Amino acid sequence: MPKRYEVLERSFINGQLYEPGETLTLEIDSPGGNLKQLGSRAPAAGNAGTGASSVEYTAKHNGGGRFIVLDKAGERFGEFTGNKDEAEAEAARLNAGGEAAGNAGTEQGSGSLPDA
Repeated sequence: MPKRYEVLERSFINGQLYEPGETLTLEIDSPGGNLKQLGSRAPAAGNAGTGASSVEYTAKHNGGGRFIVLDKAGERFGEFTGNKDEAEAEAARLNAGGEAAGNAGTEQGSGSLPDA
């Protein structure tokens, strides 16, 4: 079962560099000294009216290596399409209060064939 962790010190995890204070979701049972468990997702969803920051947007695999951003209701939000890291960054930006940015972050030239 995936669990949320806060990064306590600069760490390289699953091929990505994380800075202190960032949060990530991992499927591990015992984190190292560089991570602190934040709690499960289920209780956070139940405390929507407590004023705690709840996750409004999430990244979801859409097939073929493409990811999209979903809102709290599970509906696709905006026109964003990108790789996993880009989608997670876009979801984090939206959760921090950012506005939807049209086609910003859409796939352009990443692994696509050139026009003939």
